[in-house]
Amino acid sequence: MMIWLLRWWTSRFSYRRVADHRQLLSTSTEEDDSTAQLSVVIGGAGADQGLPADVFARVVIPLLPVDDAVRLRGVGKAYGAQLIDEAFLLGRINSCLAQQQLTGLINVERDRGADTSAPPLPAPLLRLGYLARCAYVIERAAEWRYMARFIRVASACGAAGQLPLVLSGESVAAHIPHKATFHRLPATMAVYQIFGGLLGSGAQLTEGRRGKTSVAVISLHPLVTAAVYLFFLLWFAWVLVVSTLGTYQDVRNGPLSDRPVLCWIAALAASLWISATVLAGALMVGWQLPSLLHQRKRKVQWYRFGERRFRLIDGDELWRLHPFMRRTCRHTDPPVSCSTPPLRVYRSFSAFALDTLLERLAYPWAPGLMSVILDVTVGRRGGYRVLLRDAFSGESDPFVVDSRVDSPTAFLPLYVPMRVVVLLLGGGSVVASVSLDEGRIVVRTTEAAVSHGVPIDGRFPVTVAAVRQLLRRFGLENETVGPLP
Repeated sequence: MMIWLLRWWTSRFSYRRVADHRQLLSTSTEEDDSTAQLSVVIGGAGADQGLPADVFARVVIPLLPVDDAVRLRGVGKAYGAQLIDEAFLLGRINSCLAQQQLTGLINVERDRGADTSAPPLPAPLLRLGYLARCAYVIERAAEWRYMARFIRVASACGAAGQLPLVLSGESVAAHIPHKATFHRLPATMAVYQIFGGLLGSGAQLTEGRRGKTSVAVISLHPLVTAAVYLFFLLWFAWVLVVSTLGTYQDVRNGPLSDRPVLCWIAALAASLWISATVLAGALMVGWQLPSLLHQRKRKVQWYRFGERRFRLIDGDELWRLHPFMRRTCRHTDPPVSCSTPPLRVYRSFSAFALDTLLERLAYPWAPGLMSVILDVTVGRRGGYRVLLRDAFSGESDPFVVDSRVDSPTAFLPLYVPMRVVVLLLGGGSVVASVSLDEGRIVVRTTEAAVSHGVPIDGRFPVTVAAVRQLLRRFGLENETVGPLP
């Protein structure tokens, strides 16, 4: 316990970051403290020194984030409007989409606001502001490392509709009126909130009410907390030794002192009884001590993802989830706790979102319904344990969702790890999942059976071939799918 406290102590962080309330990526020419810091001397007619405009455009501007580049438009009086224009923003959008492998998956309304035949942008949004906001969101989407894979899985399941997902002017005006609005959430959640509405009903991310819940935190300095536990252990050891020896001496000096053998047996029995009593009392106090030191009621922000309610896990709660969380937590893609059954803790919002999407595919009315083609109990030993813990480093296809059972009442919830390995197959047309839960391996797929009355390899050829290849690495192929026909 003390090692956990010292190892996992971290200051509490909040995901509701403070940002200014100016219009996001404002193109106003009025300078403020932020734009003053971006002042750059640009060479021009009549200027004694500075960078030539073409050098500035090639070397300096590409290094700036989108919001800084647009603010620089108001600072660089001579060349700001010339260098940072619609073409620059469209080029930045294209480059970000290519870098994040989102080309063909996400797009913007490139002609809206310029083509008179297209509907006008919602007021007060102008074309430059719309493109600037789109570029900023897509640039920030780099924080969501699995965004491209998530969209491909959603598309293969029939939840994403027709690709690419188009970031419309109405969606931008609704979700990004100010920069502060975007930064109220971690980057992954903020980006998903904008694009989630394009994935159909039931996949939207919405904010719920704030409410109190029980959390386990380190409210004192970790050294003080460790000192409390050390004092309790020393006190327990002292009481145990003193009471045991005292009882032993009292019996030895009592009425049976003239009968050595009987006196020794009685003293030993009494000492053991006293030791058991002290130990039971110490266990009772020790069981309550962590709750007294760490259990607190905290008002938290609740969110809804489809039918599931969840909250973010703050940094001062992570010590309780060791070793499940380890050092995988990222502020931009934080761990979450789901309060809707089944109660689980996820290492990241990305994993929670994908697990929720796959869960929805189990509903009979869901598009791209995933059917169970294998359900085998293999036990928790050998290859199963290795598969449950494998990092899949260097793998490009599997998307691993790790979770564990949580409890709102237990101080240290049972460590019951669960894992779902998601495979995107058939050129992106088939989604298969391999679920590991308490010694069971369950395989689901969106692939339709190509024939009936034949072995499973013939009914689901694409899925079974990929599952065989996955399980073969861990020696589980014959136990689950069976030997090759």
